[in-house]
Amino acid sequence: MKPSAATRNASPSQEGRRVTSSTGSHRVPPAYRGHIDYNRPHRFYDHGHHYYGYRVHRLPPRYEVYHYWGRRYYFWDGIYYSYRGGVYYVCRPPFGYYFDPGLYYYEPVICHLSYYSYADRQYNIINDNYRTIAEQNAIIAKNNATIATQQAAIQAQQTQQARMASESYQLAMRLGLVQSYAAVNQQYFYDDGVFFIMNASGKYETIVPPAGALVEELPEDYQIVVLADGKEYFQVDDTIYRMTVSEGKAYFEVLGQLQNYRWE
Repeated sequence: MKPSAATRNASPSQEGRRVTSSTGSHRVPPAYRGHIDYNRPHRFYDHGHHYYGYRVHRLPPRYEVYHYWGRRYYFWDGIYYSYRGGVYYVCRPPFGYYFDPGLYYYEPVICHLSYYSYADRQYNIINDNYRTIAEQNAIIAKNNATIATQQAAIQAQQTQQARMASESYQLAMRLGLVQSYAAVNQQYFYDDGVFFIMNASGKYETIVPPAGALVEELPEDYQIVVLADGKEYFQVDDTIYRMTVSEGKAYFEVLGQLQNYRWE
């Protein structure tokens, strides 16, 4: 039996730890730690530490360059790197990256959702990435509403979730975030800041983190940021999380994605 991704060692060398919903600690973010060699991180689907957010001394030889959603990625042997402020960093696979389930070392952790959206909403679309999210959201919201209508037994739940989705959307708008929806009939998985699904081709595919997704811990490269309402939130790449409580348990909830996020 495969081990659960929840048991993945965040930092086997004790250089840092992930933050959990019940604890916090003073730590030096990976971006401010010493440089590492490019052959140290492990691929997303392998056993071992990813070292997301760590700086590398230099890029590996014979790397390839790819562009996703207007961002440049440097790729070699299953590892992606980004260039920010004159430095190369180990980064997560871009959205749309897919791989065979047989390669994934772990039993995937199923991601719970605090709500689903049953209504399409409008955002200030500024680039192709968010335009794609908006198009996806329109389809998902329509399908979610259809499923809810067909299942009268969940009407009360739909009303509650619609209220939660509306409140989340209003907050996201005030903070300048855009939200990707979750499909009612889709299973979502999470591992070290990466959300993925089983696509129609039977492969795991990385996706934009869906609003309302609940995770018990954040990866070690998270940042604490203060947004437009003057409150602190947690940022992983361009995804913003907030602390929440669901069924008496504390979680980090995906609130949305920063609209003005760019590689530096």
